[in-house]
Amino acid sequence: MASGKRFLFYTFPVLICLFSIFALSSIPHHLKVFQWVFSLDKFAHTIEYYVLGYLLMRIFATSPHRIFSRAPAVFVIILGVLCGISDEWNQSLVPGRDASIHDILFDLLGIVLAGATYRFVRHNVMIIKRAEDMIQRF
Repeated sequence: MASGKRFLFYTFPVLICLFSIFALSSIPHHLKVFQWVFSLDKFAHTIEYYVLGYLLMRIFATSPHRIFSRAPAVFVIILGVLCGISDEWNQSLVPGRDASIHDILFDLLGIVLAGATYRFVRHNVMIIKRAEDMIQRF
């Protein structure tokens, strides 16, 4: 796949996902107003980082570099955790927000689940399979 197409279909979605995660973490708020969201917060972290993990798996699993394509989940976990840590650091600088090791653990959960289910989702969830097959043919 040409580098421009690879960037468009593989790297750009990761950048959009990362931008979205960091943008959401940068919204200041007072926790008392959003207490009802607390139970959903950990679920949201897991989902956000599952999506990020899946998108990263796409990059590493299809990489032309064997070091990445042979063990993509390892690189996804490392990069995903670093993103989670940097997101929590960013959040600690936002008024009304704070960093939490628990959030990082739920980020890790999402990343690990993505790594563990990538091949199943890629080949068995029809809408994903069709989209991925179309991208590969492009």
